[in-house]
Amino acid sequence: MGEFAWPTVLLTMLVVGAFIANLALFIAGVVPWWLATLVYAALTYMAYTPLHEATHANIHGDHASLKWLNDACGFVVAPIIMIPYASHTVEHFTHHRYTNQQGKDPDYMLHKMGDGWWAFLVTGLRFFWLQNRFLYATRWHKVSGRERLIYLGEIAFSVSWRIALVAWVATPAIVALLIVGYFLGGFFTAYWFAYRPHLPYRDAERYRNTCSMIMPRWMKPFEWFWLGQNLHSIHHLFPRVPFYRYHAVHREIEPILRAEQTPIIGIFSREPVEP
Repeated sequence: MGEFAWPTVLLTMLVVGAFIANLALFIAGVVPWWLATLVYAALTYMAYTPLHEATHANIHGDHASLKWLNDACGFVVAPIIMIPYASHTVEHFTHHRYTNQQGKDPDYMLHKMGDGWWAFLVTGLRFFWLQNRFLYATRWHKVSGRERLIYLGEIAFSVSWRIALVAWVATPAIVALLIVGYFLGGFFTAYWFAYRPHLPYRDAERYRNTCSMIMPRWMKPFEWFWLGQNLHSIHHLFPRVPFYRYHAVHREIEPILRAEQTPIIGIFSREPVEP
């Protein structure tokens, strides 16, 4: 905690660079639609981690002079996942303050996501909408004119670059790529980053309001893709710990987590995992 998070800056550069390259290669006919769509979805999910880290000021750490870089990372990935950095900072801290408290935690709406496919779709779409309108709906009368302009500018840019790309390329395939790729990545993010870690949404106690989701042995080679977010308990206990240190911290304090009855469960089975 407090260190400058170079790995997060590098992740930001990788995500943005790969995102642009993927679109360029698809437009040039080098990459087929199905592959470009999967890559687009994966990068949409991966874009959330730098946004999330920037929200918690985990990129510049204790180096106040580098806060501009922290914010730059947040702003540059926000248009990929279509969550305004200005709004998410407010929404996410509200979630941390009132985790799992119905009527107070804005993310609590996700508790219905597992009630069938229709609920999955509707709840996910409502969650995306919430992320975009939270600042306007809850803080508009409190924020400055500059903050309002930044928020509106973020939304305008997220929409306008997509419209411009569709107008330039002018093929149904690019429309399908932007829509399918985004929603695959967006729903994956909402499900695995926000919904599953907080099931069953019954406990607001600090050590038990989320969980550690342990992957089976066969899945370990793919665990990097989760970017540590399966160990959501670490993030809620220590929000200033950068994502790439979650595993080390979890190993170090696992006896404490177990003593405090933090759910340490299988990622799919949700059954307790023994030490």
